Amino acid sequence: MHVRTPADVALRRPLSVAAVTGPGRFEVLVRRRGAGTSALLALPPGSEVSVLGPLGNGFGLPAEGETAVLVAGGIGAAGLRLLALTLARRGSPQVVLVGAPAADDLLDGAMPAPTTDGGVRVEVATDDGSRGLRGTACDLLRRTLPTVKGARVFCCGPTAMLREASRLALDAGVRCEVLVEEVMACGVGACRGCVVRTRHGYRAACSDGPVFDAADLVFDGKACG
Repeated sequence: MHVRTPADVALRRPLSVAAVTGPGRFEVLVRRRGAGTSALLALPPGSEVSVLGPLGNGFGLPAEGETAVLVAGGIGAAGLRLLALTLARRGSPQVVLVGAPAADDLLDGAMPAPTTDGGVRVEVATDDGSRGLRGTACDLLRRTLPTVKGARVFCCGPTAMLREASRLALDAGVRCEVLVEEVMACGVGACRGCVVRTRHGYRAACSDGPVFDAADLVFDGKACG
């Protein structure tokens, strides 16, 4: 969704739909980063804001026999939350791998809780070791992929994490879908301000994405697939 902030800023803020709570009702997760997000978080309950959307595409769903492996880096958990909740409602198996700089940066409660039957597994990594594995979400993915039969990877986070997660998945012969984090200006593909490079040329994240097949993406001049 493209959300206009009440602050005096020129561009709307692109925010992932984190949950659908009813007809015409949805949730977003907002982390304070600057004037725009600070102004949104300062609004009292019941306030109205201008919203454009829904924009672009979304993740696919794993096929029968596949296990979804969700890889979230930092605020990237917000982009994967709707998928995780959808899979949980369907009873589809999923492994959730969440990384952040420190424990305080983790979006606790954003993802489904692990289940006793193993249908939902959750693992955490922090750069400083304050919770879970001392390392990154990609470190979790590296050790998890060989243990999951029929894995299909979905990831969202910083570009460096997306590049590494894509490489790990594709090198293992696993399909991978990537939700890119790009600043969007118009939100409808006209200004070309949020383009990403693919094997098929440049594509706008707001209209052609924001979800792309990792095999189509080009990072630092080199395709992963």
